[in-house]
Amino acid sequence: MSTPQTSTQSAETDNALLDIEALESYLLAAMEKWQVPGLSLAIVKDGKTVLAKGYGVRETGKEQAVDQQTLFPIAGSTMSFTAAALAILVDEQRLNWTDRMIDLLPGFQASSDLITHTATITDVLAHKTGLPVDSLSFYPNPGFSRAEILRRIKHIKPSSEFRAQSSPNFQMYTAAGEVIPVLTDISWDDFVSERLFKPIGMTDSITGPDQFGNKNNIARPHETIEGNLTAVLHANTSNVGPAVSIYSSAADMAKWLNFQLNLGKVGENPLISPEQINIMRRSHNTANYAFPEMAKHFINHGFGLMITDSSQGGHKFYSFGGNTEGTESYHAFAPELGLGIAVMVNSSTVIPQPLVAWIIDRYTGAPDRDWISERTPVYEAGIESALTALDEKQKAITDPSTSPSVALSCYGGGYRHPLVGDLNITERAGALSYTLGSTYQGELTHANHDTFFSRVKKPYLGQFFFSGPAQFRLDVEGEVISVVIAGREFLRVD
Repeated sequence: MSTPQTSTQSAETDNALLDIEALESYLLAAMEKWQVPGLSLAIVKDGKTVLAKGYGVRETGKEQAVDQQTLFPIAGSTMSFTAAALAILVDEQRLNWTDRMIDLLPGFQASSDLITHTATITDVLAHKTGLPVDSLSFYPNPGFSRAEILRRIKHIKPSSEFRAQSSPNFQMYTAAGEVIPVLTDISWDDFVSERLFKPIGMTDSITGPDQFGNKNNIARPHETIEGNLTAVLHANTSNVGPAVSIYSSAADMAKWLNFQLNLGKVGENPLISPEQINIMRRSHNTANYAFPEMAKHFINHGFGLMITDSSQGGHKFYSFGGNTEGTESYHAFAPELGLGIAVMVNSSTVIPQPLVAWIIDRYTGAPDRDWISERTPVYEAGIESALTALDEKQKAITDPSTSPSVALSCYGGGYRHPLVGDLNITERAGALSYTLGSTYQGELTHANHDTFFSRVKKPYLGQFFFSGPAQFRLDVEGEVISVVIAGREFLRVD
């Protein structure tokens, strides 16, 4: 593990609250134990930056160090920026939080008439539409434009009743972001850059991986594949940019946290009115999952923010984060404490959330609790359990005594699903492989009769979305007409 890199220390650290040496010892030990190549950390307190610093390396096996300006994906925290951008438009009276999506976006259509004709900006930003995240509708197809992503929303089936419970959805946040160019003739990317990044002073940050250009101080994502820490490609998230695509640094996230703690002001200049800040931080919806390191009694949704009471002390925190391929991130701030923290890592290990909880405990005087050792194994066990379940499912449906109804080459060809897109299956040397969209690659292994088992090989996260039984369907003449994978029927198109 390389030594910590450049620090921004613009305030005297109160060691009675946070011992920086103890913090660094704790996080470096965790990085070593959990094979985290690089970590970016920002801590602000009472309007000043306590720490903005990088640890480790941008890519395993290479010497380029992470510093305070190294870019990491902030994943779901992007939603906070989209909500803030819309708040600016509300202040400018170009938009109301209660405006209907169908009135703002020409051609807006969901799978339910109720959602189509009733859903408001508030419903979208507070995850109240009942439409689930459907990663297969965008990750395999980075070439889909945002307009194409939105056109396909009508094929996403609700997972819950409208306004009944929390149902985060990237496509709907993308739709909310695309309201901006309709109202301003300025793209979401340019609006966020000019109206948020620039005035706040976030000079490192970009709106997506399509903005890398000549930048090279970027952390490389990593996955643990067959026990080996492996550098992987950045996820192509720009087509759902308003939901998940921003890249930022420790230095810039410190500025963002201070902006939030300063109630939407840069210095003494209001960028967003206190009225809109308070509306964004209001509890608009109840979340339906557990988050013990950050929530003692409740988890609610504001606009682009989760609202929780800290596990120790009960202080109200606003936060968000998440993961992309080979990365994990999380940011949180508590106005009553004047405290903000952001952590980003270039591996899929869930360290940011428990590390934030550990730092919060230092500032609230809570008893020592090793949150990383307690919580990270739980997340890791969940991944192992999911992979084991796939193995068991494949074993359960496999019957070597059976044979396919037709020659393997007959299963090959082009298939299409209205939401997910094109699936191309190829037979070569007695084996079936496939590509889904332009980025997913996998194999189909015979299980029984006309049922195979799908295994995504690249990207790593794809195996959790598109692995499972693949059942081919034949017509009365024995011609293959479709295949059902992950509950979706792809119709033969060649």
